[in-house]
Amino acid sequence: MHAENDPTAASTTAASPESGTPEGPFVKPKFGGVLLVCSDCEKRSSGPTKHTAKEWRGELKKALGNQPLRWRVVGCSCLGLCPRKATAIAAAATDIPVKLAAVRRKGDLRAFADGLMKRS
Repeated sequence: MHAENDPTAASTTAASPESGTPEGPFVKPKFGGVLLVCSDCEKRSSGPTKHTAKEWRGELKKALGNQPLRWRVVGCSCLGLCPRKATAIAAAATDIPVKLAAVRRKGDLRAFADGLMKRS
């Protein structure tokens, strides 16, 4: 039996904890936080009528563009908040508790972004 096929053989290619590299498939991200914009909200009959999830993602990118903490803005499936006539948005980052918001208009989005900037 070859050593690479033997599960009991010690792996010489695995990163050691002392080397400072992560074990397994994990890599260091280029961003410090993730913003999730629900794409399912606009599909509901009680969902928003004036703005789409794509528009909200663009507005968030503009609002948080020049900030020390780099945010990754992505669309996602249902967040479970399901606000009436609004879009659900969530933010998660290191050392910042998860934040959820129901965004109906641009003022709501700006307030959400301002709240994130104060914390990062």
